[in-house]
Amino acid sequence: MASEEILEVEKDTDTPDPDATYPPDRDVVTQNYDLVVGSLMDQIENSDIILRPSFQRGYVWSNAMASKLIESVMLNVPIPPCYLSQNEDFELDVIDGQQRLESIHRFMDNQFALSSLAIAKEFNGFRFHKLPTKIQRQIKTHTIRCVMITNKSHPDVKFDIFERLNSNTSTLNAQELRNCLYRGDFNDLLKSIASRESWLKILGRKKADKRMRGEETILRYFAIQELGLDTYRTPLKNWLNDAAAAGSKMTPDQIADFDKKWENMLAVASCLFSADECFRRPASKAVNKSLFDLVSHTASRISMEKAIANRSRIRDDYFDILKETDFEDLISRAVDHKRRMQQRFDLWEDKFSWVFK
Repeated sequence: MASEEILEVEKDTDTPDPDATYPPDRDVVTQNYDLVVGSLMDQIENSDIILRPSFQRGYVWSNAMASKLIESVMLNVPIPPCYLSQNEDFELDVIDGQQRLESIHRFMDNQFALSSLAIAKEFNGFRFHKLPTKIQRQIKTHTIRCVMITNKSHPDVKFDIFERLNSNTSTLNAQELRNCLYRGDFNDLLKSIASRESWLKILGRKKADKRMRGEETILRYFAIQELGLDTYRTPLKNWLNDAAAAGSKMTPDQIADFDKKWENMLAVASCLFSADECFRRPASKAVNKSLFDLVSHTASRISMEKAIANRSRIRDDYFDILKETDFEDLISRAVDHKRRMQQRFDLWEDKFSWVFK
């Protein structure tokens, strides 16, 4: 199954929710620095500045592209600023400019030779250590503007900045950004669950989706179960950020408890529905996020014994509610709007109230 078929595409996803909430203090705290290349490389070597493959989906520039950048530095041509995010450990994560910084780092580490130079052609084929000392100094003393977003900035605002920067570069999606912002044991668990056979079987895949759609779906479940629907807010991405932040603060025992809760939920859901039915509309290959929320929430509230005993009636009610016009509309468009989310759960609760008694 192609990655884009994992989840259904809903209508009106760009329509703003009138009930959306934003932090009252949307100030972002930044500091600007003009740093010489030598200092930047030292900070990378000392892990004060973090270049991680998982942050920007790895290094993708060709040696020819990297060489063109190095030529600009040699000619003292200004290059675009780099954006750094200060985390709670006061490390600096590269938000924008990773390819540029890593290209310079790789060259100064003698990992490739210059090629395809248009102006400084005499240096084609040279690695850093073979360049004349004067040129090496020019590179090491070249200044790069760095904008640091401090850890005093509001998380919602920080996330918004990440999105805006990436809209012009590698276009990371929301969950890929969370993967960078909220690293830790809980984030590792999301990736582990997304790769498990029991989950991949339901998705109809052999491997986890590279764009982390599976992880985000699992995070939706965590948000509903652990934060509760009463905390739901839009934009949805900010609520899921809340969930990721909460998960990053969990103890190992709490993480293990959530893992067990997930596996129990999936077992009950798999008892009620076959792999190609679970969390889907009839005849749909893709998981519907709204149905995932509802079915997973229900499967977490009933025992396996009750699921087995009432399987036939639960399935009948499930396929009945999917035929209701109002419900169909609520799972098809503007699904993340707060009022529509509540209406959807209310209709579902009315239909399945008997099973929770």
